[in-house]
Amino acid sequence: MNSNSKHSLDNFIPIGKIIKPKGLKGEVKVFLYNIDSNSVKEDINFFINTKKECFDSYKLERFCKTSKYHLLKFHDIDDRDKAFNICDKKLYVLREDLNGAKGTYLVDLIGFFVKNEFGKNCGKVIDVINLPTNNALLINCDNKEIMIPIIDQFIELFDYENEFIVVKNSSVFLEEC
Repeated sequence: MNSNSKHSLDNFIPIGKIIKPKGLKGEVKVFLYNIDSNSVKEDINFFINTKKECFDSYKLERFCKTSKYHLLKFHDIDDRDKAFNICDKKLYVLREDLNGAKGTYLVDLIGFFVKNEFGKNCGKVIDVINLPTNNALLINCDNKEIMIPIIDQFIELFDYENEFIVVKNSSVFLEEC
């Protein structure tokens, strides 16, 4: 493990969450946001946000994929207590290790403005939530948090160049805004 602060925060892509220790030798269960992702590779660094804007780097020793989660074993995490210390934290990789440009990942939508189908500004994306059935945008709309599923029924357009999203059938979610 080593601390890493030479990368911009935009370069860290969250790929999952460390759930709990597994066994006595430092393995952890990880829920990947995209279960079909091939982002777990032994030749890249993984990062855990330990303090505000401070990431610790970990090298993967081994991993095993199950139907619901991944079992990961990091170098330097060699007992259950050390594994427990990294639980309930997001797991990140660097954008360049995934070969994805800006606009490739859902996290890139954070900060986008949201407009309804009539052009009215409805708020700003403050997070992207990974749910079992679909992903959703968490929007700050007049200091109220509103969640809109990222599915064709509700998303009209993602404009990455101008950083806004157009939603449709918005009255279901945005009546109060």
